Amino acid sequence: MQYLQALQNLVQDYLLLSICVGFFSSFIESFIPMLPLVAIVTANAALFGMVKGFLISWLGSVTGTICLFLLVSKIGENSKLLEKIKNEKIKKAILWVDKKGFKLLFIAYACPFLPACVITIASAITKRDKTTFMSAVLSGKFIMFLVVSYIGQDIYGFITSPIKIIGFCVVVFLAWVLGNKLNKDLEYIEERVHNKENKDEENQNDDYIDIKKEVR
Repeated sequence: MQYLQALQNLVQDYLLLSICVGFFSSFIESFIPMLPLVAIVTANAALFGMVKGFLISWLGSVTGTICLFLLVSKIGENSKLLEKIKNEKIKKAILWVDKKGFKLLFIAYACPFLPACVITIASAITKRDKTTFMSAVLSGKFIMFLVVSYIGQDIYGFITSPIKIIGFCVVVFLAWVLGNKLNKDLEYIEERVHNKENKDEENQNDDYIDIKKEVR
């Protein structure tokens, strides 16, 4: 607790700089998914308080996500740069996002167990409607960040409260279940597309064989 109090005092001494660091940390995570978003949001809430920490994290992350979406949309699907970063996860997400609407995008951004960066890139490539996308980002991240900020504002009080711990475990479990279900949806869609491609290829081969027979 003494270390936390010392950090809070330091934040108050350099308030503007601290806010910029907190905002930029959430912003850059939208582009670098390896950064621990939950830890960033928790730290902001612990240092700035729930409301201020929540707003810094939420605004930073939302701004970063929208910037990434607009950037990928501007680059275009056929860009050489985009082809280099388009891995299997992004290809799966493209197939998934192309078939889903606001509700599933909302869940994706509200769930900390899903790669939001991948969903954002896929949404831009599939030319997802900007209004639908931004609504899902704003509302989904609002819910997630609010929960994490509530915990982060008083970590010690949270740890010493069995009811809060149980409630948190339930929320984490539900988020994990939703995340796992959406991941399975991605795999199912990928399998269907793969099977369809194989079937089309087989049909083309059969047609080619039939043509050869007719020529003979």
